[in-house]
Amino acid sequence: MEIPDEIKEFIAKKITLENFCLPHFYPEPDTLNDFQIGYKIHGNTGEKITGENAGDFRESWYVICSGYSNDPFFIDMNEKNENFPVYFAWHGAGSWHPIKVSKTISEFGNQLEILKKIELSDKNVQDKIKEKFDLNNEFWLEVYNEYEEYEDE
Repeated sequence: MEIPDEIKEFIAKKITLENFCLPHFYPEPDTLNDFQIGYKIHGNTGEKITGENAGDFRESWYVICSGYSNDPFFIDMNEKNENFPVYFAWHGAGSWHPIKVSKTISEFGNQLEILKKIELSDKNVQDKIKEKFDLNNEFWLEVYNEYEEYEDE
């Protein structure tokens, strides 16, 4: 599979953050298929574990990075015309329930860069998140709440 340039560019930046919910692990662009183990491919048998039923990981989804607990951030290759919206799902729940976290992969990269700057320079991380992120989105609310734990320490 040829990896689209916007995905290669996102992966190459490898923006990691302190927040438990946010990306910590990235594939190398030439190992994107190997990075799908545990999501699309069974780790021991090598069998495909995708499906079309509710809660299944779809064949067209590709994990582009993952959080500290290997919770995946992924795109749907069928959404190239929409510039690859980014989704998140909690790992280990027995089924996958995607949450759309960004309208495009470039927007997601920008959001991570904003958070990186906030983490490095601002003591009031939560106030800045309230200003810049939609806390009606359950993922961004979880990110917000996770930063509260950091501020309490």
